[in-house]
Amino acid sequence: MRLFFPVLLGLSLAGAYPASAQSPDRRECDIDSLENVLRVHPPEGARLLRIHHDLSWCYLYADDYGNMIRHSREGIALAEAMDSLYVAADLYNNLGVAYDYASKPDSAMRCFDKALAIIASIARGSEEPPVRAERIKAFVYGSIANLHSIQGKTNDALEYYFKALALFERHGETYEVANVLGNIGITYYDIENYKQAETYLARKERICRENGYATNLAHALTALSPIYEQKREYAKAISAAEEALAILERHDTNPADAMVCHICLSAAYLKGHGDDAKAMEYATLALAEARALDIPLEVSHVLMQQAEILLFRKQYAEAERLALEALATDSTHLSAKQNLYEYVAKANIGLGNREKALDYFDRFKRLQASYANDNFQKQLSEMEVKYETEKKEIRIADLERERRLTTWLAIVAGGLLLMALATLFFLWRWTVQKRRLSEQKVRQLEQERRLVATQALLDGEVQERARLARDLHDGLGGMLTGVGFNLEALRNSASLGADEASFLRKARQILDESIVEMRRVAHHLAPESLSRSGLKAALGDFCAALPNVGFSWYGDEERLEPKLEAMVYRTAHELVNNALKHAAADSIALSVMRDDDYIAFTVFDDGRGFDPQSTTSGMGLRNIRTRVDSFGGVLRLESTPGGGTEVNVELKISKPQPETPTHEPNR
Repeated sequence: MRLFFPVLLGLSLAGAYPASAQSPDRRECDIDSLENVLRVHPPEGARLLRIHHDLSWCYLYADDYGNMIRHSREGIALAEAMDSLYVAADLYNNLGVAYDYASKPDSAMRCFDKALAIIASIARGSEEPPVRAERIKAFVYGSIANLHSIQGKTNDALEYYFKALALFERHGETYEVANVLGNIGITYYDIENYKQAETYLARKERICRENGYATNLAHALTALSPIYEQKREYAKAISAAEEALAILERHDTNPADAMVCHICLSAAYLKGHGDDAKAMEYATLALAEARALDIPLEVSHVLMQQAEILLFRKQYAEAERLALEALATDSTHLSAKQNLYEYVAKANIGLGNREKALDYFDRFKRLQASYANDNFQKQLSEMEVKYETEKKEIRIADLERERRLTTWLAIVAGGLLLMALATLFFLWRWTVQKRRLSEQKVRQLEQERRLVATQALLDGEVQERARLARDLHDGLGGMLTGVGFNLEALRNSASLGADEASFLRKARQILDESIVEMRRVAHHLAPESLSRSGLKAALGDFCAALPNVGFSWYGDEERLEPKLEAMVYRTAHELVNNALKHAAADSIALSVMRDDDYIAFTVFDDGRGFDPQSTTSGMGLRNIRTRVDSFGGVLRLESTPGGGTEVNVELKISKPQPETPTHEPNR
């Protein structure tokens, strides 16, 4: 088994660490004191923002990702209200890391994108040196790389690690350079490029020894240990892990660090000395530490190590149980998942469960093929030979026990029969897959037809709104104005008594209010600021007219295609109105992020929330989803009872085409 490092090693820690904070070797954080300040004497302004900022990363080291998410979100809201964009970007990175550790990769990636969008907006509007912005950007790149690495997207992970490395090297950040070098080495180790892995990890070890980065040196030694094991230099593997463990025992470090050392020692004793008792002793320590950390991915890795030890002992039933438990605990790491499929197959070969062994061997092959490189293909061929040999040996043992056959000819016949059955099985799978693809194509065409119809309906809605607004203003508005002139003429020319004059004044007042209401309705049907000044001005006017509704815009302010502007305005308008009507919220925030090729907006409220899994969407939300789908967009909704609601909409955009503006009523 290859060792898989926990997400708290290397830049995974640095990527989570705020760009403005001390290095992890010198971290100090008194969570209780900070929480007590918030509870007893809550400060305001910059000091309150600083406390939320500090607590967001303090809870990372305490492995309390719920509180990390809470303080990050509260800090973001305060930073945006104070226009502290650097802190907001930093906290979006922290929030993304918390979501990553909580196994919510989509939410994590959205936070990282928001952080980068804020940094881009700062860079466009600032004449200051880019050092601070580039430092935050480097940390966000590291966090994105960690996310890709956990998902098995090696190329994407390396791309972002090298981006982070270039920025840290440019500004002489030796501690963070060491972190990135370590994670690059670990990533190369993950794809079994041990030569490159050792090169980058040795560079990290040298930097840490030269600069006295104690715990980071321990991380480098821990990562080098399994590489020495792969080279069969077992004494060096054990020595590196033991030196790392001794360093960690002298420092207040994350418990995950010691856990990895124990896994390294377990693997080295098993492979180097065949000492399964010593190996299981260290694996048991690692499992207790992984469960205390409550990180599913690490629990899965340690269970995998124990399953390998049990296979060594030929305790096949217990090995299968632990491998399946590891898969159920966390299967996001593709390489680990591949090993676990192999262990389940081996265990069932040992148990004589041929069909189940073949099933997991088939899963193993499909996953292995996804790596699509020569090294993995070579391993696949070797694994196929090994498994075919093991199946033949099991078949021979069965035949000998049952004394049904006496020659090797029966083994050959059995092998041919298995090959024929496998061929028929794959033909059947191919036929089923082909039928599914045909059905998928039909569904796709039907979906495209519905989207075209929906787009036409939305175009008609926009035109009808404009016509209604025009008729209200030019038709009914003109008539009401005429009535007003007549009433005024009557009041000036006629000899009226006190009662008649009072009645006439009330009639005129009601008429004026009706004209104002008519103009308001006409404006919301087709807002004048949308056609004249664009989406930002229209949304700003709309939010300014409502109590407790905040509005922020990040990025370009260039005009969009008119239909897309109308769709975004209507969707945001309806989401805010829904929050006002149903959420009982104290505050509502509408945020828009605009880049060259996409626009995204978020409506967040701190109201009562709901459970999206148990609550059926109303007609309004279904209509909104239909609008977003018709423009090829994506809508995501996150809500918890009592925890507020957040709706995110992302849309691709194209440059607006020149178009004659639709006539809108004048005020």
